[in-house]
Amino acid sequence: MNKPDIQELLKERILIMDGAMGTMIQQENLSPQDFGGDELDGCNEILVLKRPDVIQYIHEQYLEAGADLIETNTFGATSVVLAEYDIQHLAREINLEAARLARAAADKFTTALKPRYVVGAMGPTTKTLSVTGGVTFQELIESYEEQAAALIEGKVDALLLETSQDTLNVKAGTIGIRQAFEKTGVRLPVMISGTIEPMGTTLAGQNIESFYISLEHVKPISVGLNCATGPEFMRDHIRSLSEMSSSAISCYPNAGLPDENGHYHESPDSLAQKMAAFAEKGWLNIAGGCCGTTPEHIRALSEVMSQYPPRPMTGSHLPALSGIEPVYIEQDNRPYMVGERTNVLGSRKFKRLIVEGKYEEASEIARAQVKNGAHIIDVCVQDPDREEKEDMIRFLELVVKKVKVPLMIDTTDPEVIDLALSYSQGKAIINSINLEDGEEKFEKVTPLVHKYGAAVVVGTIDESGQAIDRNDKLNVARRSYELLVHKYGIEPQDIIFDTLVFPVGTGDEQYIGSAQETIEGIRLIKEAMPECHTILGISNVSFGLPEAGREVLNSVFLYECTKAGLDYAIVNTEKLERYASIPEEERRLAEDLIYRTNDDTLAAFVAAFRNKKSREERKNFKSQP
Repeated sequence: MNKPDIQELLKERILIMDGAMGTMIQQENLSPQDFGGDELDGCNEILVLKRPDVIQYIHEQYLEAGADLIETNTFGATSVVLAEYDIQHLAREINLEAARLARAAADKFTTALKPRYVVGAMGPTTKTLSVTGGVTFQELIESYEEQAAALIEGKVDALLLETSQDTLNVKAGTIGIRQAFEKTGVRLPVMISGTIEPMGTTLAGQNIESFYISLEHVKPISVGLNCATGPEFMRDHIRSLSEMSSSAISCYPNAGLPDENGHYHESPDSLAQKMAAFAEKGWLNIAGGCCGTTPEHIRALSEVMSQYPPRPMTGSHLPALSGIEPVYIEQDNRPYMVGERTNVLGSRKFKRLIVEGKYEEASEIARAQVKNGAHIIDVCVQDPDREEKEDMIRFLELVVKKVKVPLMIDTTDPEVIDLALSYSQGKAIINSINLEDGEEKFEKVTPLVHKYGAAVVVGTIDESGQAIDRNDKLNVARRSYELLVHKYGIEPQDIIFDTLVFPVGTGDEQYIGSAQETIEGIRLIKEAMPECHTILGISNVSFGLPEAGREVLNSVFLYECTKAGLDYAIVNTEKLERYASIPEEERRLAEDLIYRTNDDTLAAFVAAFRNKKSREERKNFKSQP
């Protein structure tokens, strides 16, 4: 029988997910022999091989109770988990057989009016990359790929990464799934469900907004919450997801909190009524049960949910990045500061600490940048005399535990970008690509944007070199946009154009007037491609000038660029002079140098600041006894 597509059905009614497999297995009072011996007692997944009759019976009970979607008995069927029972070699067989059992049950109950679907359950494993470790990112990818491929072969209708506690694990799972799609030649809908701890975040620290932003690139057909503490504690998180997600929203909570004996006390009727409150608000597309729920809970849910229309999938949110916490890019809060001091090319101190292997001290520089206002941290350890991959690993292992802001991975090596993003739970920025070598950099880096979910900095550089004139900047940006959006599938809001900054104080003829061209380039690009963003490394404009003058010029230049539409500024947040605190005469000297760059304005600026103390020197002077 040809069934409707799940995504189409989600628009028609709230679909019902089944309840807990573990609860039902416990009610069967199985002995160790049913599992295959004492050493396998409690490994529920092995029952698809040892007692398939029990698993098939449980599936059928949930289907009889009204479930539209039943999950395969494969929550812990990755080789990573099965290795704890020393049966990792059975991973493929278990997943394949579990899928076949669920498929047989679903097909038995499918009718033209009520089609039934099989969802391949893929749990979080017993390891968390961000918290406990004990497994590598690549090992998780391979384990999930094996599971997904077997579930696909067993004819499931969708794949569900559920009870997600660590977004890095989920990213490994989505990469494994994508690889399984490529290997099998079959693509299925992907569903994602997280679990929020009582403190309001995942185990690895993200709130629900960060969790969603970090995984939006996967384009799941549904995203939601399961397990945890019961429906009432999910309320705020489900509401937030409903407002921001363009995917369907799923919610399948535990039957309340278990008591000291492991018993759940949320009755079928009370669970259904609490879930009805979500449906009444228009927040739900999929409802079901997790730990402690039974066919009676699902029957009650099925009856109650039939009274409510499904949630319209019209959620949206501002352009955003994420680390542990989200950063929304809002017009009124520009510019967003990118801390530049964790860059070996721009900070002698940071480079020295990396060279000396003092990664702990180096990571404190990142913390200091955030403390002083950085919304994002730029990370560059690209030193030709050192092994970049090793430095990136050692540094990021510490930084992701110290700062909650998004990261900007700054390197020209795609392999290092790939490695670095495997340490970031969130949605990071890749810095940078351009058309200097034609489309080569686009071809190498855009797959990583899709693989991990990221924004990307695009320099206004093409085969003829760096664009200095405003119209040249616009033309390179337009060409880059057309390629990135229409050929490489990058979302416009994930493109960040760098209109390039050149020093105004060197006397170099080719850079005369370049500061104004950069400002006007920003304006033209923002007018032509308003969904895209812009970024600049501000301090390059003042290279070679007296330190006190650099602080003033950087601040005035940043102000002028922001008026033109600049979204992100790469700066040293510890040294940035507040524009409002700059004396009018100093501001005028800086504006003259930016907009009327010549020998006279340069001489006047240098003369005014040659003997003036920088902010750092003034601070050090005040702190002396």
